Amino acid sequence: MAVQCIHMGVGGRGKWPVQMFAERDDVASVAFVDIHEDNMNAAMAVSGLPESKCFRTLEQALNNVAADCVVLITPPDAHAPMMLEAIKAGKHVLVEKPFTKTLSSAKQVVAEAERAGVKVGVSQNAKYNATTMTLARHLREETYGKASFGLFTKMGWRSKGVHHSGRDDHAYLWERGIHDLDTTRYIFGALPTRMWAHSFNPPWSPYKGGAGVSGWIEFDGGATATYFATFEPHKSGGETRVDVDEGTLSIERGELILTRRKADPEVLPLDAGPTSTTLIVDQFLAWINGGDEPEFSGRNNLVTVAMVEGMGISSESGRIVSLKELVNV
Repeated sequence: MAVQCIHMGVGGRGKWPVQMFAERDDVASVAFVDIHEDNMNAAMAVSGLPESKCFRTLEQALNNVAADCVVLITPPDAHAPMMLEAIKAGKHVLVEKPFTKTLSSAKQVVAEAERAGVKVGVSQNAKYNATTMTLARHLREETYGKASFGLFTKMGWRSKGVHHSGRDDHAYLWERGIHDLDTTRYIFGALPTRMWAHSFNPPWSPYKGGAGVSGWIEFDGGATATYFATFEPHKSGGETRVDVDEGTLSIERGELILTRRKADPEVLPLDAGPTSTTLIVDQFLAWINGGDEPEFSGRNNLVTVAMVEGMGISSESGRIVSLKELVNV
């Protein structure tokens, strides 16, 4: 039987699950919740769901429609209270990143979900592309030796002006850094142990603070990653590379490259299989139906939220922050 889902937020990023679920037979949209009529009309046109299944609040949907799950895609500050509302009603939750905007609220959601016996997943899909997933597999399997250090940079304008973290002290970290750091820990396949960061804001930035960040992360096993990112540069660019015993593994223009000293670069074949939100929905549905807990579960995502919060603490205090100070791992 298809998993019955309420969609909380169907505009913007909320469009992808509406479109995807309409094309699958293992999951079904049973209600839409949005405050914007245009968003609701567009969602109904895609799914065929009648207006009687459209609501203005999550409470109305929960009280009027039988459902197994809530797909939550709203401004991040609303994530925690809405997840808790769905969990109290006994519903599984798949939430868009960031999980929550504070580590304490993320911990509360995980604890309440475990008490209620429901599953919470976080749609952190940026890492689930063929190049990143293949790179991560090679590092886990030590195909070319053990990882020693990595460099991760990302510089690019944030399109359409200030987004949801405009008034945050560490805007980049919460808005896009949460994807970067989640991807970095996924690539290394290890828990971060310590981190340091300097969150900065260029004078031309429209954000209140922290439109860029510079830092490093140390991982269990000794590998380290240098990280620099901003969405207020004048020239875009970026690099993803990890040095292992036998050479450098790097992602360049959608390809995975192995470069050995005094040898021509070698383009490595990419692993096949589902990627991005397709992979997330596949694994989340399997988990609901008794399968294994996925890497993107709320409990596992606490580490990602802790990395973001820890880098903010480090920037404000000037000290190195230990992951164990923030979350029990």
